[in-house]
Amino acid sequence: MSNERAIICGNAPHTNLPFEDAKPVQLRLWGPHQNVTLCIDDIRRCMLSDIPSQFLDLIEIATYIYCADQAVTRGGDGVDNLGENWRRRLYLRIPVRNPDLWSSSDLQKLMGSTLGFLSEDEYLFDFTKLEKGPPIQQYLKFSDEDVSPGNLEEVVLYSGGLDSLGGAIQEAVVDKRKVALITHKPTKKLEKRYKHLNKLLSEHSQNAVPIYIPVSINKGKALSREYTQRSRSFLYAALGSTIAQMIGLSRIRFYENGIVSFNLPPSAQVVGAKATRTTHPQAINGFAQILTAVANKRFTVENPFLWLTKTEVLELIEKAGCSELIKFATSCAHTWEITKLKTHCGKCSQCIDRRFAVLAAGLEEHDPKEMYKVDLLEDERDEGEPRTMLAAYVETASEITRMSPVEFFSRYGEAVSYTHLTLPTN
Repeated sequence: MSNERAIICGNAPHTNLPFEDAKPVQLRLWGPHQNVTLCIDDIRRCMLSDIPSQFLDLIEIATYIYCADQAVTRGGDGVDNLGENWRRRLYLRIPVRNPDLWSSSDLQKLMGSTLGFLSEDEYLFDFTKLEKGPPIQQYLKFSDEDVSPGNLEEVVLYSGGLDSLGGAIQEAVVDKRKVALITHKPTKKLEKRYKHLNKLLSEHSQNAVPIYIPVSINKGKALSREYTQRSRSFLYAALGSTIAQMIGLSRIRFYENGIVSFNLPPSAQVVGAKATRTTHPQAINGFAQILTAVANKRFTVENPFLWLTKTEVLELIEKAGCSELIKFATSCAHTWEITKLKTHCGKCSQCIDRRFAVLAAGLEEHDPKEMYKVDLLEDERDEGEPRTMLAAYVETASEITRMSPVEFFSRYGEAVSYTHLTLPTN
């Protein structure tokens, strides 16, 4: 295979690799040659309990997988690359505290199939015995506020986009449940927006103010070669489940609308993992099985928005009286284009999807067109991908409205293949 790489993690040995790799990728979370830093912020000291060593293994494994995903290029400009190098063969040698658990054929098969579905890569794992690994405290930055957060009822993965914002509003504002929101710490250009968004959310939550647990991952520049990051949701499932374990829960929740979760591509050229599968039912089910094996008890992973569209999520936000929060949620995939005044590029599929949903919900006053570098309805788009993306999006939507159920499911097989895992019971 032309695109295969070896990734040596921690202090694992470099000898006896399964294929020739003149310069394996080296990832280290600790030690004198550390090049990856994981930091989980604002943990209350009262939350810290004895974390089973297999969960510490889990967050290190997931961090290494996430960094390897970015360190090995697919051979082109992200999803534009349609050649043979899109699919990679990644061999990871990882030192762990519980090698017998992680080396079991059932768990390795489950991890390989789940991660392979997420990213369309082939994963090979070799788990070795870890000697003198760091304690979990290495990854925790404790909050200055050391009061108890109260009885937390849910752990929710929170990106600061519209769907996850809708989920946080559903939990804390509508259902008045006390939740922990696990969020990726944004780049500095987004930090103020996220802080303001969280401040408004807390104000609306009143007696059920969420606690925010930001997570940051920093790595050497040489390890940032691929931006598609298809394994990211596995990392956040690992982090969320570890926090859940700390507070005595055995469930985590993602919030993503069903159009995205079922992997409906915006155009015929975007198929498989070239459209994100981060919360696809098969991936969610795989996460749950992996976490159940690690916890040695039933662990569930849910997406309560699976049967909603983004427009319906926006309507939920409006009904909860939180419409003013919409403008501070960030959906754009091209974060490098974001400025203080233009917070969305308007060209990526996420921006197009967001803008159509906002207009359909009649909430454009809370999502001013001035926020977009390219307005959906009025501005001219450059030739190439920006123009093609919008045309394909509209064409696909128009085709779907004319399709019979048989035509739809024959075209979008991923939407039907796994609905048996998630069909509502009522």
